[in-house]
Amino acid sequence: MAYTHGGDIYRNPVELDFSVNINPLGMPFQSMEAAKKGVMLSAAHYPDCYSEELCRALAGFHGVKVSQVIPGNGAAELLFALCQFLRPQKGLILAPSFQGYEEALTGAGAEIRAWELEETEGFAVTEDFISSVRGEEGILFYCNPSNPAGNLTEKRFLYKLAKRCEETDTWLCLDECFLPFLGPDREREVTMMQELKHFPHLIVLRAFTKIYAMPGLRLGYACSANSWLTEGLRRVLQPWNISIPAQMAGIAALKDREYLEKTFQIIAEEKKYLEESLLDGLVLKLYPSAANYLFFKAQKGLKEKLLEKGVLIRSCGDFRNLSEGYFRIAVKTHRENEALICRWRECYGKINYDTGDNV
Repeated sequence: MAYTHGGDIYRNPVELDFSVNINPLGMPFQSMEAAKKGVMLSAAHYPDCYSEELCRALAGFHGVKVSQVIPGNGAAELLFALCQFLRPQKGLILAPSFQGYEEALTGAGAEIRAWELEETEGFAVTEDFISSVRGEEGILFYCNPSNPAGNLTEKRFLYKLAKRCEETDTWLCLDECFLPFLGPDREREVTMMQELKHFPHLIVLRAFTKIYAMPGLRLGYACSANSWLTEGLRRVLQPWNISIPAQMAGIAALKDREYLEKTFQIIAEEKKYLEESLLDGLVLKLYPSAANYLFFKAQKGLKEKLLEKGVLIRSCGDFRNLSEGYFRIAVKTHRENEALICRWRECYGKINYDTGDNV
């Protein structure tokens, strides 16, 4: 399978990687120390195949039952495990959306139906999507905030969608991996984590990857109140799928509330800086984003131009329902964001919005 994601620093001369939406603060210090300890003291032992201490920490963090938490080697492993266990004949995805859903469905031999989002709506989901769920698809994948556009779906809509999925016997995998970047108050208003008991077909997907900046350790988790599903996923997943360093780093991260507060502050400040910079003649169109990344239209070839300057951004031309000229960048530290803008201006001058030409 061709690699379709960001973060490919191994085949590109990259100094600044804006193609992956990782917390700009880097991994919490206590998580790094815990991971080191996991290597030094415990690497000679098999990991706890049930990840019991991690599951207890996650259950307490989210206010769910321990039995409802399924840890995975990154959220991606759980996507694939979910499709391998359920074996849906057909899956429903939004377009554009995270390509991992389609990859997981294809790997399980499922047919894919893509609901194409309209550019005139800012690639946001509208009410007519709910009635399109008719039970013909075994599973629906839904990302909130959306990827790559960053649109946030309010809980009222999600509740109606989950209810529709119950009525049509459709599994709903709700990907909330980027939701923590909204801050604790807004996150509590939108998350469906506390609604699991009301919707047996609902699976909420989370990861340490983005919010705690540990993609290399591979740690994610899914939560569901459906014991048939959780037991089935455990049978599909390989034993010892979560390494000792990853388990220990995750437990430490959940205790670091100060780290999250710093995250919300830097994302808010730097996102505003990037938005203002991009709108100052660098892009053709900037779409509103609730997430820790920005989605925009710019001149074709921008990724290649910036790569010559050592900067990697995410070209979104390979997403369903998008074409060349759509891009996404992460919000990073001020020093990194300034370097991006500086090198971008070295490649191009300002854009004339009437003609699309550089001036």
